[in-house]
Amino acid sequence: MQTAKVAIVGAGVSGLYAAYRLKQMGIKDVVVFEARDRIGGRIYSVAALESENGDNENDRFDLGPSWFWPQYQPQLADLIQKLGLESLQQFEQGDSVLQRSAPLSPTRSPSQSGNPISMRLVGGMAALTDALAAHIDASQIQLQCAVTSIRTGGEQVAITYSDMDGLQQTMMVEHVLLALPPRLAASAIAFEPPLPDDLKSHWDHMPTWMAPHAKYVAVYDKPFWR
Repeated sequence: MQTAKVAIVGAGVSGLYAAYRLKQMGIKDVVVFEARDRIGGRIYSVAALESENGDNENDRFDLGPSWFWPQYQPQLADLIQKLGLESLQQFEQGDSVLQRSAPLSPTRSPSQSGNPISMRLVGGMAALTDALAAHIDASQIQLQCAVTSIRTGGEQVAITYSDMDGLQQTMMVEHVLLALPPRLAASAIAFEPPLPDDLKSHWDHMPTWMAPHAKYVAVYDKPFWR
């Protein structure tokens, strides 16, 4: 029977940061379950240009979160500094062009830059999750392992998950940390005993930030806007 002290469900920035902090506290018997075949969760940075090696990690587009604001997020800014990541200020000079819907023509307006300062990471926001993962033993991150049930009873918790081969596996742990949107946890994981009705309803109806939005990137030969 597989065992661990702590199981973290989700290898996005929250799950990876939790594993990173637990290691700093001397707790190394940790496993991180991730249903996708990659880390990062909603942070997703893709290569902008193909290099001779196939991927230039310093030239990536963010298809998920793109910015951070040191003024509002001092703890995140401090973590980025501790991890030795390079940041740059978002280019905001000149006018902005906005098209509110397909039937409407784009409109031009003065940029609303200045406060707070928007910052980006060199290499995209995935540089943050890559750096966190680099501080965690690779064997602790289980990709393509979707947690399907969490059963509590006694002093341990039984976690059942589907591994990359589609086989059902069970791990006994002392603690579980859910690092994924509550709505996703409520719909994808069977809890035993069941979640209280009011909590289940709350999770079912809790919005996930930016979930209704989509993003695309347009690449131009020259930065004409500058």
